[in-house]
Amino acid sequence: MFIQEDDLKLNDWQFSQRKYLPYKVKKTLAERRIKEWYYNWDGQVYLSYSGGLDSTALLHMIRKTVGLEVPAVFSNTGLEFPEIVRFARQASGEFVEIYPRWKDGSRLTFKQVVDKYGFPLISKETALKIRKLRHGNLSDRYRNYLMNGDERGKFGMLPKKWRFLLDTQFDISEQCCNITKKKPFKDYAKKTGRVPYIGTTQDESFRREHQYAHTGCNVYDGKTIKSQPLGPWTRQDVLRYIVENDIEICSVYGDIEQTPSGIYYTTGEQRTGCMFCAFGAHMEKCPNRFQRIAMTHPKHYQICMELKNNGVRYQDALETCGIETETWEHIGQMNIMDFLITGEKQC
Repeated sequence: MFIQEDDLKLNDWQFSQRKYLPYKVKKTLAERRIKEWYYNWDGQVYLSYSGGLDSTALLHMIRKTVGLEVPAVFSNTGLEFPEIVRFARQASGEFVEIYPRWKDGSRLTFKQVVDKYGFPLISKETALKIRKLRHGNLSDRYRNYLMNGDERGKFGMLPKKWRFLLDTQFDISEQCCNITKKKPFKDYAKKTGRVPYIGTTQDESFRREHQYAHTGCNVYDGKTIKSQPLGPWTRQDVLRYIVENDIEICSVYGDIEQTPSGIYYTTGEQRTGCMFCAFGAHMEKCPNRFQRIAMTHPKHYQICMELKNNGVRYQDALETCGIETETWEHIGQMNIMDFLITGEKQC
């Protein structure tokens, strides 16, 4: 057994220390956690593989550290970029492709999930609160907590700016991720008895950073048994690892380049989760994810915009939340640069 007390729970100072460890130390620590997890479970492990940057870096590290026999398990939800699906299927070593299914075993689609539960809007936390307030059998105390907070503060309160969504014709829900991503992996783990490596990093969200700070890299007990060797890594760490090891990445990200100050960045997409997911889209500058796929993947875009819940189109729901879905080019008008160039030619 490789369980270490410090891995089960980190104090704030410990987590802060790991966040700012030198890159080489983080890499050594990640490789150690991979080995500990593998040998603790006698090799009965798998990688939850998405084809994204983090899981691509982790796959390379796993292959280098413990070998090719660890399955890279890819859940094909039908919502990934087509480039991601093609790239994931080229993973080195053992590869397994799974799919979201209903209880009767039939394939599940995003259209069905949206129709039954609602659109994935704003954030998982906000969507969860709205779903509970609209459809949950809540006690008066808990309902009041979601609306007004309690003696501990207002951290769990539904933000006032999104309360209008309690009265919209369309529903909002966080269930899509649970049904299309988490459940297929749970079913795989239950069927095979394997436990997962997960390529999450601390800077993906406040929620994940908070979770990591309370568990550490390897979680051997509790509701969610998992290894997250890249837990204290930043995006810069991941990109540096990919560049230094000359690892191929999915074409949808473009190339990895550096600014004059040495900051790594990708020239294409920055994140490649589900194409149709709107969590966080309200914070993106134009062109946002939907405006980009309108130009790069027009067929997928058209399907996305026409999805409905309670008779309301996804496009209308997005715009209700202040999320733009079209660009000037998309609707056949000139952008400002085209206008200026045309004006110069006429002069």
